[in-house]
Amino acid sequence: MNTTPTVPAGERVLALARQVDWRAVLWGTQGLAHLALHSAAELTDLVTEMDGTIRQAPLPLGQIDVPPRQRAPWPYRLVAQIFRSAANVLQRLPLHADIRQSHAMALPVLSAANGVLGDKLERWDSPLALGMTLRAGDSELLAWSQLADSPKARVVLFVHGLCWSEREWQTPAQQNFLDVLTGKGWRAGWLRYNSGRAIWRNGADLAEWLEEALAVHPARELVLVGHSQGGLLIRSAFEHARVQGHVWPDRISRAAYLATPHQGAPLERAGNWANAILSHSPYTRPLMRLGNIRSAAIKDLRFGLITEAESAAASDTSHEDHRSEAVPLPGHVRHLLLGGSLNDDAARNWIGDGLVPVSSALGDHVQPALVLDAPDLVRVELTSLDHMTMLADVRVWDALADWWFER
Repeated sequence: MNTTPTVPAGERVLALARQVDWRAVLWGTQGLAHLALHSAAELTDLVTEMDGTIRQAPLPLGQIDVPPRQRAPWPYRLVAQIFRSAANVLQRLPLHADIRQSHAMALPVLSAANGVLGDKLERWDSPLALGMTLRAGDSELLAWSQLADSPKARVVLFVHGLCWSEREWQTPAQQNFLDVLTGKGWRAGWLRYNSGRAIWRNGADLAEWLEEALAVHPARELVLVGHSQGGLLIRSAFEHARVQGHVWPDRISRAAYLATPHQGAPLERAGNWANAILSHSPYTRPLMRLGNIRSAAIKDLRFGLITEAESAAASDTSHEDHRSEAVPLPGHVRHLLLGGSLNDDAARNWIGDGLVPVSSALGDHVQPALVLDAPDLVRVELTSLDHMTMLADVRVWDALADWWFER
């Protein structure tokens, strides 16, 4: 006979309610509603432009004489303004939350949203826009002083890629690698940031933060490890530091770039082509708004653009790589370029690891001036490597360890 006391349904509901982080729920609801209102305003603008175009009845490949918004009825603009005004009011509600790994799928969804339209979230002052913060492996906030607690400290900073966060670094393979490092006195931190912002903007912020942090709490040695877009961010920070005369790069001994699209990603170039086709007809041109919803960082991945000048030269309808030479790697730093491919065929074509071609990850280019090189640079190529799961691949961390401890 079962003698276990039965818990009333009401008590079970109350127990579950106590476990819910209601601050995060309210903050998330506010952020989603804010995003929905701005999205509705953008959709209204799209309809406005289509209506204004149709009223002028241009030829399919012709030109329009008056901007579509001027020919469309004024209620369109009124509705769009109402949506934006409501979003601004909602944004002022004093709700705050810090999403951590303990919030189940919230962090991956938030990171993905920032990667896809993070520059717009920032422009709209969205509660969902991530700031640049230093994190521990469990997603708790870290202060730089906790890592660089003495001038003899040796620190490694991991920088995630597009649509990711510190969460994706946490694999058994990386933990085994960290066990070796911590046994040798190293300390690790993970950077979280809005991966949809233009790469050069994040690079500038990282450079400025490192300059300030190391000035207050110096470290003996700092190593930067970036995955995918994170490697471009590191290179962008190096370049910003060079232009501004920063001294923090003097503390960098090594920098590793794991599957980083130094020469761009073909999928973004294909997306740019598809979106540019819409520009050829006045009737489809308003639909470019849908294609341009992708973030500035995604557009920078077209050719691996890491400076403000490079990004500004690449318009939404440009298909040419305007770079004349590669942004140089710091000569005093030991560099590792690691790339991979799904199979032997993918190693020889644009597929590579599923997102980044091997040649792009290894910094190769048909134009010699665009090839990445440095006095101390190692290139490693792995087969049967998938871009999305490579951080769980033991071979990646073995290659990193071999390069790290090589004398």
